[in-house]
Amino acid sequence: MIATRDSLFNLPYSIKEIYRIRTVSRRSKYQEYDRIYSEFYPIYDDSVKYVRPDAVIVEDSNAAYDFFNALCQKEGIRCISAGGKTGIYSKIKETADEVVLVIADGTAFGPEMERVMSLRRVRNTVLFLPESFEWLILRSGLIGGAEVQDILKSPYDYIESDRYFSWERFFTVLLTERTVDTHLQYSKRRLNPNYLNDRETLAIRKVVSDMTVGNGQT
Repeated sequence: MIATRDSLFNLPYSIKEIYRIRTVSRRSKYQEYDRIYSEFYPIYDDSVKYVRPDAVIVEDSNAAYDFFNALCQKEGIRCISAGGKTGIYSKIKETADEVVLVIADGTAFGPEMERVMSLRRVRNTVLFLPESFEWLILRSGLIGGAEVQDILKSPYDYIESDRYFSWERFFTVLLTERTVDTHLQYSKRRLNPNYLNDRETLAIRKVVSDMTVGNGQT
């Protein structure tokens, strides 16, 4: 555990691993002193309130962008690639759209959260931060069945930190390995068009809907 007030831009840590510390005191009627505890509680989560955005900013320019750009085109919504998580802040500042939806990998977006959240004072910005795009596909049930779902329930039991610098990389390797020589063979560089088929798209959108607070639409 690292205790600091600063964003650690060299580390790809999860938004779920950012905590505040609060002090709690409890006095017993049988004691003449207060017992003081320090409690850690998470600041952010990955749920998102349903909105219809005027523009969508996607973290990368690869498979995830291909997928969400295809969805946006169907809805007549502008989709922008940030070219990486560090580009999201500037892309939000550049856009004049009324409502902006940001889609990024929650497993590594921790360093960017403070400054991106600060923009919500001047921009109507909604953040959708699943573990990663590859996690969305794996979670959809399209790949690997029960075994993959078991891995997703407790990925920390499977991820070796000396091999994977971030959880996002683990999910990418897992998806790539599980889809080799199948019609859903995955490449991070460019989206396999089969993921845009109706069945596959609906399955992935269902995961998005399950993480969305509101009317259940994506």
